Amino acid sequence: MTAARVVVAGAGPVGLAFACACPELEVRVIDPAPRATTPGDDYDLRIFALSAGTRSLLKDAGAWERLDGARVAPVRRMEVFGDGGARLSFSGRPGAALAWIVEAGRLSAALEEQAASLGGVTIQRGAGVERFEAEAGGTRVFLQDGSVLDTDLLVGADGPDSRIRALLGAPVEQSAYGETAIVANFDTEKEHGHLARQWFRHDGVLAWLPLPGRRISIVWSAPDEVAAGLSALEPADLAIRVRDAGAAVLGDLRLASRTASFPLRLMRVDRIVAPGVALMGDAAHGVHPLAGQGVNLGFQDALALAQEVADRSPLERPGDLRVLRRYARARREDVTAMQFVTDGLDRLFSSGSPGASWLRNAGLGLVDRQSWIKGALAGRAMR
Repeated sequence: MTAARVVVAGAGPVGLAFACACPELEVRVIDPAPRATTPGDDYDLRIFALSAGTRSLLKDAGAWERLDGARVAPVRRMEVFGDGGARLSFSGRPGAALAWIVEAGRLSAALEEQAASLGGVTIQRGAGVERFEAEAGGTRVFLQDGSVLDTDLLVGADGPDSRIRALLGAPVEQSAYGETAIVANFDTEKEHGHLARQWFRHDGVLAWLPLPGRRISIVWSAPDEVAAGLSALEPADLAIRVRDAGAAVLGDLRLASRTASFPLRLMRVDRIVAPGVALMGDAAHGVHPLAGQGVNLGFQDALALAQEVADRSPLERPGDLRVLRRYARARREDVTAMQFVTDGLDRLFSSGSPGASWLRNAGLGLVDRQSWIKGALAGRAMR
């Protein structure tokens, strides 16, 4: 039997970031999957648009400096286009980026290297959580390999199909959008200028995100039947379809990766804490990807929980319900607001009614003419 102050189920970026943010605690990170192979030269299909707040967390945790700067692309400006000719553009503070585009695999590798370098962090792979028993004095975690861990706090950072959440019995409200996200990387004829672009179209929401050099990552969140058609296209035909959907602003495109797809769903978790247990990241919430903020919500979960644990009184354990409720309250407003905005925008832009079309394009135009609103949007995106 092994003791650890905190056990984190899930060695993804959010779980590892939390471990790195708790330098004063003994933390054991467990994951059933083996460590991923060292990233190669090809760009990941899965990328993250990291906010300034997330970047600060990673810098403070010591992981940001472990990234290859040549593989990180800053986003200097964002342009959004409606389906009726409306346009919205905004940028960050002078000299500051709105976001940074980072490959998921390289970020995970940097975080794992940093976590492994910390004396208080142990990473254990090859066995997930079989079950756990949470009691007043602590939580006992039973792993699939037969080993047992005694801990003050079990953190579920094990993704949207979280086993920790299922074992906790937390009520979950899930609703499918009837949409599928298509992701791929493309080489571009023209320089992207570190601009991120997004089109709200009749056939879904298309985002172009800058990668280093003349390359972009695209996410096309389309109705399921449209997404199926896109997935079936030959590479050259898909490149033409994506080029034309983006008004050929970067000239001709060439597919530079395989394509992947994943169904989209909204997920609300009614209870993210219990005595000795807390959920974070995709285990605690799910949002539409149109704002690119899902992973940033997860990183801010990690920061908030780490702060609440660090700020607890000498009489409180990390898993005390009073500590965990403070974490849940600290995250409720941010997560609820992001779910409300992204879900509402998706419903507004997926509606085919003339009234909805007028409203969404008028709204984009109004926001674009109000500098203070654009500043607020940019500020929230950078949190």
